[in-house]
Amino acid sequence: MAKGMSAPAVLRLAKELGVVPSSADVTRRGVVRWESGELAYIGWVMKRIPGRLTWGMNVGDAKFGPLMEEYGRMVVRIRSPRNEFPVPGRPDDLLIKWLQEGLGKAREFVADRIDLCVLLSSPEDVWRGDLYAWNPLANYPARLVQALVLARDIGSLELESQVMERLRRGTVDPDTGEPIDLMTEAREWAREFSAVLGFDIRL
Repeated sequence: MAKGMSAPAVLRLAKELGVVPSSADVTRRGVVRWESGELAYIGWVMKRIPGRLTWGMNVGDAKFGPLMEEYGRMVVRIRSPRNEFPVPGRPDDLLIKWLQEGLGKAREFVADRIDLCVLLSSPEDVWRGDLYAWNPLANYPARLVQALVLARDIGSLELESQVMERLRRGTVDPDTGEPIDLMTEAREWAREFSAVLGFDIRL
């Protein structure tokens, strides 16, 4: 029985099709990385379920992302509720469509640094078409601090004001645990992020 295409082979096909840039780096683990302007992209294809492929993509800040490696690189996580596909034996039209509708559209999800800031500061998932930025409440305080860093670096007083307003809203109540005091947790994250970024994040 045919083994089927490997994840790296599927990603190399994505490069050939222009679904991801031809300059993108594909690893043997089925990860693809590239930068474009102010944004950095990390996508992947993997066999998470036997006989089926899944994809995912994280889009982050190219400037601060490398410094934030241990904290997830300041990214939004682009996902789809329909990201599974049977492991193909060879390229075909269905596989090409899956790549175009998945990684191809995920690549276009975040417009720029301003958009990244807006997405990071959202308390909930942000849907655009069939894809969404996955924003769990559990990491909301950390995302707000990251959004604040971006807003200030961009130089947008309006964005900074919007993020600070959300930080001052008191608590949020995730489905899985105790209420989160936004400012208290944000101060902890600000201290940690300040240490790796090399400047003080004032709240």
